Amino acid sequence: MTPLLMVLIATVLSSAPLAQATRNPDDKAAIVQTLLDYAEGYYGGDPARMTRALSPYLTKRELRQTTLGEMNADTLIEYSHGAKLAPAARQLTTEVLDVGAETASARVFSARFNDYVHLIKRNGAWQILNVLWHAPPPAASPDQASAVNQAVRTFATALTGAGGPEALSLLHPLAHVRVLTRGGQGRPSFVVNQNAEALAAGVARGAGKVAGAVEDAQVTVEGIDTDVAAARIVLGATTIHLHLALQEGRWRVVNMLNWTAPPAAASR
Repeated sequence: MTPLLMVLIATVLSSAPLAQATRNPDDKAAIVQTLLDYAEGYYGGDPARMTRALSPYLTKRELRQTTLGEMNADTLIEYSHGAKLAPAARQLTTEVLDVGAETASARVFSARFNDYVHLIKRNGAWQILNVLWHAPPPAASPDQASAVNQAVRTFATALTGAGGPEALSLLHPLAHVRVLTRGGQGRPSFVVNQNAEALAAGVARGAGKVAGAVEDAQVTVEGIDTDVAAARIVLGATTIHLHLALQEGRWRVVNMLNWTAPPAAASR
């Protein structure tokens, strides 16, 4: 097993019963400001605001009928040059779905884009790491809640080592699997990247299997917007943020961001 995969499996499957990590009460306001910098930076033609909102490692995925489009931070910053819509026409709404000590989930909807986002906190600032978006649909589909919930619960079971093939089938082949990992000796946290095939192969081999941990998994469907969704899994000290896409009748994980609370932070 590669060192990178060992870090990922240990982080995803950690199940020590730790208390809730502390949160800065100003985090929610800071996250909303990041979402506004992101959206208004684009519509208002302000690349400085867009730059401030984005992690250099950002990946923005666009859900298409059978494929995923993709942009990086440099592309978004370039596209933010030049105003697009007046403030009154932007129809911006923001919602913070979940806030942890160093990771968060949110959404920002607007006239042209419905975006679900994952954020990380580094050096005291919240930045967007993952985005899954599509054009605003004519109406939401709350009837998909049961299907999304079942897909996420099956995925949680697979992550504990109880179903390697299921993990592979529920991960989009181009899924981004990311872990925010603590730096050593006071250094900032850093992002570890992994692909779907490597994660599924590691779980299938039984790497890091936690017997019975899935029974304690807390699954929350945070939002559904016709064919994109956001959800999270809490396994002990580990929070797993997910973006899912509905393609060809199947919900699959497109983006995955994991963070495990350190004992020191969790016990304050």
